[in-house]
Amino acid sequence: MKKKSARLRPVEKIAENSAKIATEDMVLARNSHQTHQEKLNELIRYRFEYVEQFQEKAKEGMQASQFHQYRRFISQLEVAIDHQQTVVFEAETVLESRRTHWRSKDSHKRAINNVVNRFKNQEQRAEDLREQNDMDESNTQKYNQKIVDDQSNPK
Repeated sequence: MKKKSARLRPVEKIAENSAKIATEDMVLARNSHQTHQEKLNELIRYRFEYVEQFQEKAKEGMQASQFHQYRRFISQLEVAIDHQQTVVFEAETVLESRRTHWRSKDSHKRAINNVVNRFKNQEQRAEDLREQNDMDESNTQKYNQKIVDDQSNPK
């Protein structure tokens, strides 16, 4: 008969594989979120620099067409920033979902590992006890045989 720990090994492998996949998915989501956040930061930094440039040019004086071009471009940057903030928020939502999924799979994997380890410990204790009983039985038989031999062959 197969040991309980051996029978649970396929379940343990499935749980480990599921946890590994969940970890990989979470890492991908985290990397995606980070990339989108970096792009948002770049857009914000670019808008800040462009506004500073606009203010410097405005102090020096500029034509109305240049003024409208700057304002239009700043407006486009703000639209891009708003869009990127939405993308970052969505990526954050995906990341949290993947993190929750990973926690669940990791917890499940650890629970199964604990059960398998408990069975392995029980099996080892039972094996140790069997070995001890076998040794005790062997020693008892040797002792009894010695007594018989001593009685058969008095010195």
